[in-house]
Amino acid sequence: MTLVRKNSGFTMVELLVVLAVTSIVLSLMYQVYHSQLKSHTTQQELVEMQQNLRATLYLMEREIRMAGHGPNGGVADPAVTIAQVDNIAFAMDITGGTTLEPSDGDTADPGEQINYFLDGVSGELIRNAFDGNGNQTILSLRDIMFVYKDEDGTTLDYAALASDDERKKIRSVEILLNASIGPGPMVSEHEMELRSEIKCRNLGLN
Repeated sequence: MTLVRKNSGFTMVELLVVLAVTSIVLSLMYQVYHSQLKSHTTQQELVEMQQNLRATLYLMEREIRMAGHGPNGGVADPAVTIAQVDNIAFAMDITGGTTLEPSDGDTADPGEQINYFLDGVSGELIRNAFDGNGNQTILSLRDIMFVYKDEDGTTLDYAALASDDERKKIRSVEILLNASIGPGPMVSEHEMELRSEIKCRNLGLN
């Protein structure tokens, strides 16, 4: 009796099927991995953006709240020297004096005049304290808005705020910061907005 031994192994068709199935599975696994990685990266960027916005808002709140500060009833009005939609400048008397009385009666010392403005070309928020360091970039923004209000909470008109007499009416400043992930001015699905109203307790004292 003669035994016929069959060849054991895969045919070319079977190998091609296995390779095709494996490629599909690997492709799906990569897509899932890439999606999860992208989601994680986006969440990290959102957290970082929120932290930067909050830190920036805290700094601006602290400094704008000091606008007009000085001995004997504050500095001469208007302490807010620029009041535009994306540009604010203000003065305070906080240095130049002695240990017991830090103020010296003027606003000419470094750090006593502060200017915040949005660079329309770069989209960066700029701070200048006129202390020899020049313009300093705080962070990139999509938009910023300053809203100025009088003692009754009425919003003051931007055009009128070019006048010294009108800026003397400012008692509070509302700040709106808007930022998004990714460069450029295009609207992003991942954007964040923070808003705060600052009561300027030293304005209108002098």
